[in-house]
Amino acid sequence: MAKTLVEMAAEIVQAQAGQARMTPDEIVDALSKTYEALKSVKQKEEQLAEKPAVEKKAVQGKASIEKNKVICLECGREFKQLSKRHLASHGLTAKEYKKKHGIPLGQALTSKDLSAKRRKVAKEKGFGKKLAKARKKRAKA
Repeated sequence: MAKTLVEMAAEIVQAQAGQARMTPDEIVDALSKTYEALKSVKQKEEQLAEKPAVEKKAVQGKASIEKNKVICLECGREFKQLSKRHLASHGLTAKEYKKKHGIPLGQALTSKDLSAKRRKVAKEKGFGKKLAKARKKRAKA
């Protein structure tokens, strides 16, 4: 069973009192301040837990792929590219993720800027021609 804020505050102050001499008034004051600090942290934590759910519903499918970022529709975090490793943290492959969120299977999970940069480099280095040659060579063999 999870500890209450009062129990956690008491443990913190007990540990503090074991390291330094404290008067009864200092102990009461420390308990009060520690409890309030824990309460504040808990409220902030609960607010943060609610936010991704709201953001997740605001962006859906292909709209999550923007010019400078890709928004993960599972957790709401922003990336330049959704990697296999990140998707695996949600227990999904790229194919499963795309099907689940209605993203076309041919759509890359990278920001539009990153895709454009990669396309430009590939054209400059002639990767398309090299690939065509390799395919012809493979077909003959």
